[in-house]
Amino acid sequence: MIGIFKNNNPLALLMLALLAYLPAINAEATVNAAVPPGSTAILKALSEYLSFLDGSKGMLGKIIFTALLLAEALILNKIITDHKLMDRAGFVPAMSFLLLNAMLPFQTSPVFLVLNALILIVFKLLIAMYKENNANNKLLLTGFIVGCMASMNTNFLILFCWIVICIMIMRPASIREWLLAITGFFLPFYFIFSGLYLLENLDSSMGFPPFSIGFNLPPLSPSVWSKTGLFLVLPWIGMLSFNRQIGKMMIQARKAYLVMLILVLATLVVCLLSIKDISTTIPLMLVPSSLLFSPLFLAFKKNFIPNLIVLVLIILSMLR
Repeated sequence: MIGIFKNNNPLALLMLALLAYLPAINAEATVNAAVPPGSTAILKALSEYLSFLDGSKGMLGKIIFTALLLAEALILNKIITDHKLMDRAGFVPAMSFLLLNAMLPFQTSPVFLVLNALILIVFKLLIAMYKENNANNKLLLTGFIVGCMASMNTNFLILFCWIVICIMIMRPASIREWLLAITGFFLPFYFIFSGLYLLENLDSSMGFPPFSIGFNLPPLSPSVWSKTGLFLVLPWIGMLSFNRQIGKMMIQARKAYLVMLILVLATLVVCLLSIKDISTTIPLMLVPSSLLFSPLFLAFKKNFIPNLIVLVLIILSMLR
């Protein structure tokens, strides 16, 4: 099975489509429509607007959602292939993305599909700006996209730290470039509060809603906790299995892995800040976790163990 994905076999596209549709096969794999605590009116409105993609509301929503999920997997795969982040990756990164998504205890909500798409765009921009002498536009756009994400949820403000560290990693930015990135980050908040002021509805809670930090564990079943724990552990196993190969890569590729590693840590902080609602925030880790987990399938000379891992994950994804 894994050989089909490694060798760019056209049959892999059909299998990827089946993996993308896997969460919708199970009748109980309904979309978790709840938004994370600390969400602004923007995220709530976007979640409601995209609710038609909820598979429980009709087959059309399932098909569109599956197509978008498959598109994100292929975009991640193309980024990894174009920038040579894995040697002879084939469709393995896309497969890893869809396997981890299928293993989530709750199906990824449409709004987090949008957030993951934004993370993919930022990741692409960060890699692309590494070799550019003049990356002003990319820096401004990167800050703006991350600012848009932060404007949707108060807990996502941690992503500002992520983007600051990532720019420091990817390029020796000048003061002007730092100011451009920071300006881009605060632009969404400027537009939001300017609009509210013009509408005479200025209220700080619209952009920064109150939130509370709680460390009470949610009442989830043992199977859900097991799959959540496995989802959190697998990226680190993949990273350790690929550690030696990363050291032999080009500087740009090594920095790209470091960027995703820091994003995993940042999103883990987001999950811990609202651990009682972890089911609504854990899909934010899908993109970085997939990148770090993918190398595990290429760490073995024979295909037996990778095939076994794929089979086990598929079985776990079907258990509810």
